[in-house]
Amino acid sequence: MKYLESNLQIASGHNVIKGTRIRITHVLRLIVEGTSIEDIQKDWYPWLSASMIRGAVDEAIKQVETTTISSTHA
Repeated sequence: MKYLESNLQIASGHNVIKGTRIRITHVLRLIVEGTSIEDIQKDWYPWLSASMIRGAVDEAIKQVETTTISSTHA
């Protein structure tokens, strides 16, 4: 994965944005609440680029899609 990583030593193994301790679930919750990626970058994580946040969100979506497809074909 380019934007996400999972390591038991970081955030108890939850997916985080690579090189950080930012759980992707937190970013996704902000989006569900109506916060734009640009506002997440500006207000929450100014040290990350909007493109990095967007890439992490896209990877998280692909993981869910892959898991869902794999589960339905098992």
